[in-house]
Amino acid sequence: MVIIKDENSEIDTLKNKIDDANAKIGELEESLNEAYSTISAKDEKINNLKAKVDDLKSNASVSEEEKSKLISQIEELNNKINELNNLISQKEAEIQEINEIIAEKDKFIEDQSDHIEKVETELNELKPPEIGVSDLKSEERISCPRCGAVGKNIKVLDDKSKVLSYVGNIPMYAKIYVCKQCGYEF
Repeated sequence: MVIIKDENSEIDTLKNKIDDANAKIGELEESLNEAYSTISAKDEKINNLKAKVDDLKSNASVSEEEKSKLISQIEELNNKINELNNLISQKEAEIQEINEIIAEKDKFIEDQSDHIEKVETELNELKPPEIGVSDLKSEERISCPRCGAVGKNIKVLDDKSKVLSYVGNIPMYAKIYVCKQCGYEF
């Protein structure tokens, strides 16, 4: 019983850890979605800037200062994209590790559940049979083997030749049954 309680508490602890891991996965997925939206916004800005660069290239009157500003902005945006891609790859690695931990914990919980079922079946096999109150009224079930008389027609006497035990100084004797109808002793 103590083993089952320990295993149940360990299973509860593992379930709590799994819930925490699932919450962390949710947080990581949320931050991943935010990173994706930031990347898409930055990609849109890059595309707009590229369109501006193309427009500026088409216009010969674009100054070198404006070109250098645009190039520096593009470089900054590319650096931010690289940082966000690195962040995404880190988050994906963390999610992978958490998924592996969850798989290990699920396997452990399954093994423990199987073990608990096995122990419970063993305990049920070792459980003593239940004795009802009706089993204690054995006089009503005794019947004479010769004539079939039951109940009040059977007399119960002590067999003084067989001492079963002593309670204090008083001996406890075995019982002899005598049929009142035919006189048969059994």
